[in-house]
Parts: sequence; structure tokens; C-alpha cells
Amino acid sequence: MEEREEGLRGERSHRILVTGSRGKSSLVRLLCAGLEACGVPAWGRITGVLPRQIGPGGERLIERTAPAHVEEMRWWLGQVPPGASVVLENSAVAPDLQPLAARWLVPCLVVWTNARPDHPEAWDPGEEGAARALAAGIPEGCPVAAGREALPWVRRLLPRSPLREARPEEPLFGEAPFGAENRGLALAALEGLGLDGASARRGMVALPPDVADYRVLPLGAARLASAFAANEPESTERLFEATGWTPEETTLLYHHRPDRPGRLAAFLPWIARRPWREVVFSRDRSFWGRFAPRRGPGGLGTWRDLTGGEDLARWVESRGRVFGCGNVAGSPLELLRTRREGGQGV
Repeated sequence: MEEREEGLRGERSHRILVTGSRGKSSLVRLLCAGLEACGVPAWGRITGVLPRQIGPGGERLIERTAPAHVEEMRWWLGQVPPGASVVLENSAVAPDLQPLAARWLVPCLVVWTNARPDHPEAWDPGEEGAARALAAGIPEGCPVAAGREALPWVRRLLPRSPLREARPEEPLFGEAPFGAENRGLALAALEGLGLDGASARRGMVALPPDVADYRVLPLGAARLASAFAANEPESTERLFEATGWTPEETTLLYHHRPDRPGRLAAFLPWIARRPWREVVFSRDRSFWGRFAPRRGPGGLGTWRDLTGGEDLARWVESRGRVFGCGNVAGSPLELLRTRREGGQGV
């Protein structure tokens, strides 16, 4: 391991670590696209919806023979060609594991997207709990490019880190919410490394949407607003507002995972605040066994068992306007992968 770290320190390449509660995978994709557009071969790793490697030849799935583990970051770094520029998503959750990514990568820059409450099983509550957990993974004095939400936490928790603020970016026609913010942060990061912003921006704008990016998917005469990957109420609220729909005409679908009970608890107050036409909690039969809830959570709505993406599609077709949130893994992801070309960003 020491040899690997020394080798990275000696290479004339860009080594970027991406951290935050939300948007890490999007930033890795944008940074890799920007580097490539500037003539810098780049390798990236994302672990969001689908674990993937990004390289000069495109994206490929990282196949696992065991559940996800932080050691995968170290293993993957060993596969990267010597001298290549690297963009690594920090996939650690527990605060005591956050520093591992930086120890293995030795970043020249950390990109911090935001600090939103999440992972209640591991982090202290609120934004401060999230910020302190994430800051634990940033080396003292390492330069940080920060999104608007992360700026005050960098100033407060990392006073010795040189700070680069995200630049303002105008949204593109049809672009999903958060797109301009993410692009502005990625551009600020690359310009801070001395790369040409205009070239980087062209590469980012040409990047196709990711499979689980927010979109409104037509399913027969019905519409599914897919916000499953947002994962927390604040982002989900913004995405619902982007639809222009009213709660009274919308069925709220929360897709649940048995290994994310804290996320469900965080969403329940947000769900209860609005007068939805209908509230439905879905679950994949393949995920459930002795963990299956017997009653609807918080006295809200009903449960719906799903057997796959097409089953979800048929159910949406019977409902009209459906806003999907919570978790993308399982039936929602299966549907989005089979209907990848459909839908619109706003």
C-alpha cells in the first residue's frame, strides 16, 4: 500500500476525491467528461445506482461477487494505469472509515457537493452530523471545491483548506434540477486545477443523462416522475416542484428498502405534509422475508408488492400522474434501465 501511495504522489496527474451526501456520482461523471474534453485521460469510479468504472473507452459495470465494501476503492485504484488522472467517489459511510479514500488516493483536490442529513444509523442527526462525518474524510490542508451548501461547513470545519467556490451556471433547456449546480461545481474544480473551462464545459454539456437521473417517463397515458435516486426529502421536494404538478392530482409512490429504515423515517414527515391524491409504499418481493412490515408506516397509505420493472410500469399506467421517490434499487431501476431513452428532464 505504501508503494501505491508513493507512486500516486510522484505522478504528474490529477487525483480528485468526491464527497457529499448527494450528487457524488453525477460529479464524477462530469469531472471525467471535462478532463477528457481537455485532453486529459481520466479514470473514474462511481458507486451510486450502479457501480461503474469510467475510462477512456466509456463506462463499464463493476461486477461484484460480494456486497459493497470500502476496500473496493483500494482494489479499484490498483487497476488504474500508472500516471492516469483519477476521480474517485468516496463510498464510505461510517465516520471512522471516511479517511480511507484519501489515504489510498492522496488527492490533490476534494470536491464536496453538500451535507444533507442521511445515514441515521451511522451519522449524528441534522446537517451538522452529516458535515462532520464527511469532513472526517478530507485531509487537513487539502484544497476543496465546494458547492453552495457545503461552503459554510468547509469554512467552519476545514479552515486550513484552500477553498474554491462553485461558479454560477445557467440551466440548459430540458435539464433536470441540480444539473446546472453540479456542472458549476465541476467546472470550478477543473479550472482550479488549471484546465480550460470552455473545453471542459463542452465535454460536460455533451454528457448524456445517467440511467437514474430525474426525468418524467411516459407510460401509456400515465406519467412517472422518477425521483427515486434523490434519497432525501430536501432534494425530493425540489424535484416535485419541478414537475409543476399539484399533490391533489398526484399519487405519491415511496419505494422502500429493508436495509434503509432510517430513510423511510426521514421521509414520513415530508410525505404527511402534503394532501396527496394517494400514498403508496412499494417493496420488492425478492428483498423481503421476515423483515416485511405488516402495516403501513405512520398510518399513511398502503403497501404494494412489486415483482419487477414491468409490474411497476403496469401499476403506474393505472394511476395517471405518479411521483416516485425513496430508493431506486430494485423494480424502479429495472424499469429505468429498460426505458432509458424515454422521458424528459423537467
